[in-house]
Amino acid sequence: MIGDYKGKVKNRVVTALLQTYLDTLDYDGMKSILKEAGLLHLRNMRNSDPNNTIDYFSFKKILAAQNCLLYQCTELLFEIGRKFSFYLFPFGKKFKDSITEITELINTDWDIEIIHQSKEEIKIKVRNCIFCSELGIPCTLFRGFIVHTLEKTLTSEKEVIYQTNEEDLQDPNHNTFVLTLNIKKKIK
Repeated sequence: MIGDYKGKVKNRVVTALLQTYLDTLDYDGMKSILKEAGLLHLRNMRNSDPNNTIDYFSFKKILAAQNCLLYQCTELLFEIGRKFSFYLFPFGKKFKDSITEITELINTDWDIEIIHQSKEEIKIKVRNCIFCSELGIPCTLFRGFIVHTLEKTLTSEKEVIYQTNEEDLQDPNHNTFVLTLNIKKKIK
């Protein structure tokens, strides 16, 4: 991994991500990601103080290992993002508050901004997304996270359809993008 990885990540985020791996990939899948990252000692992190932090470099190693082992598993990464949203924010919370809180829980050089909001559409701009900062890695996990975070604020008759600008995964700036979330009535 090349880059400047300064910052702190709350244990609460890491615990939610590990719980997501456990739920989606089972214990062996979670262990494989941690072993690939060289952080196998974190496998029992559920007992840690959620307000303590780990360094951002360690968190980035987990994401890099995940992206390596789940390369081109877009549907699985999207589902991991959805469940990560649930484990990180299990209770009802306003969408804007969740967006603000995730950037505080993962304190590094990234930003998420709501640039347009109406009843039918929300546009957010993500700068330096930490989940897809490597070349060749799409931001599928974070899109799943954002979509489910918004869906949790809606009634059961609504769903979120997302659109994003075309990604050139070889562009070093592909981790800055606009995500359009359209709120639609579910078709039965």
